[in-house]
Amino acid sequence: MSDKVLVGRTELVLERITENLDRRRLEITNLRRVVLGYLEKPLESTAARMAIVMVYAHWEGYVKEVCQLYLEFVESAVTCCRELQPALLGYLWTPMLRPLTGGINIKRKTAVAESALYSLGEPVLFPEAEKTIDTRANLNYSILETIASSLCLDISKLATWRHHLNSLVHLRNNIAHGALPGSLTYSDFDDHASVILALMEDFELVLMTAVRTRAFCTT
Repeated sequence: MSDKVLVGRTELVLERITENLDRRRLEITNLRRVVLGYLEKPLESTAARMAIVMVYAHWEGYVKEVCQLYLEFVESAVTCCRELQPALLGYLWTPMLRPLTGGINIKRKTAVAESALYSLGEPVLFPEAEKTIDTRANLNYSILETIASSLCLDISKLATWRHHLNSLVHLRNNIAHGALPGSLTYSDFDDHASVILALMEDFELVLMTAVRTRAFCTT
C-alpha cells in the first residue's frame, strides 16, 4: 500500500469519526431545547427522564459506531494478521477461541494451532459479529475498559469519568426498568449531558491517536 493511499484512508476515517460526534452533539443540543421547554412545568421531570435515556443511547451508539469505523480502518491499513498487536489479533480470532471456554480437547487445540500457523499471513477481516461491538446494552466504565483493551485503545486518561459514567448507566437502568428516581430536573439532565459530551470528546481523541500512531500495529 502506498503512503498516499494510507494517508487518504487515515484522513477519511478521522473525518467520519469527527462527523459522528458532531451529529450527536447537535442531537444533544436539541434535547436540551426540548427539556428547557418544560422547565418549571409539571412535565419537567418526565422530560428529563426521557432525555437522560436518550443521552445514554447516544453514548452507547457512539462507542459502537466509531469503534466499528476503527476496525474497518484497521482492515484497510495492515497487510496481514501478523502485523496486528496480540490483543487485537485475539479479538479477531474470537469466533475461533470462543469454543475453548467449553473446555480444551484435541480438536479445539488443533484448530487454534492451525490458525496460528496458517492465518498470520492472511488479510485482516473482522467477522461482522466482532465489528458490532458488544456493549451488553450496559456500557459502564468496566465494559468500556474491556472493549478498549481488546482494540488496543489506551483509555487510562478517561478514568476520571468512571464515577460519572457509572452514575448515568445506573440512572438510565432505573428509568428503563420502571424504578423511577425522585423528581428530576433540567439541571440533572444537563449535568449528565455535559459529562457524556466531554467523555465522547475524550474518547474521540483516544481513537484519533490510535489511528494516527497505528497503535493496533506491531510495526
